[in-house]
Amino acid sequence: MTPAALVDDFALAATNIADSLDKVSQVIKQCANRIRSDSAELQSALQIIAQTADSQTQKIIFTGVGKSFLIGKKLAATLTSVGTPAVSLHSTEAMHGDLGIIHPGDCVIALSYSGNTEEVIRLFTVLRGMRSSENRALENTVWLVGMGRTRQSPLGNLCDAWIESAVDQELSLSVNAPTSSSSLMLAIGDAIAILLMNRRQFGPTDFARNHPGGHLGIVSRQLAAQLSSDSVIKNGANPAETQPKAY
Repeated sequence: MTPAALVDDFALAATNIADSLDKVSQVIKQCANRIRSDSAELQSALQIIAQTADSQTQKIIFTGVGKSFLIGKKLAATLTSVGTPAVSLHSTEAMHGDLGIIHPGDCVIALSYSGNTEEVIRLFTVLRGMRSSENRALENTVWLVGMGRTRQSPLGNLCDAWIESAVDQELSLSVNAPTSSSSLMLAIGDAIAILLMNRRQFGPTDFARNHPGGHLGIVSRQLAAQLSSDSVIKNGANPAETQPKAY
């Protein structure tokens, strides 16, 4: 193959990448339009999630297996960094001792696009059974929320609320690898994280405190210091007389 042919191949490859990004963008836009058309189901899920996030003692737990677990792990890290306590729990490990991380009042969000993932269904079946046998007050129950293609699924039937993340197809027509669907799950989870962040008025100073390391930490501290200085000047004080906040 000649160098010119290689250039042509990579030019086509770059175009294919751009086309794939367009498809993912379209998937997210379609989901946004569905929410604007009918948000009742999402509102129910958000009410549970917000109620948990507002508590001083409860947390959000993402669970799943495979790619879905990795998405949940990322979302838990994002929520924690912007002020909402969250952890990730592998559905298989939960059945072998890690179930102890789930406490009364926690919200467990299961990620399963098909809604048929055996390990996740087994975990939610156990949690629902525990909830029934313990007969706790409503505010102390373990809330079960699912995210996936449709609530009309075995997992959906076990959930208190559902977050729909349906896509028409994955990026590949021949290999059904999670691509469009996983991108949408991640986008919805990130949007929820920012919603909760704004709800608790979590700002640059808070973020800088949670993120002291790396370049992002440096930028966050600089932004927090600038906003603090601007606020002092606006209120008529001398910035030199104020002490910087320790992180």
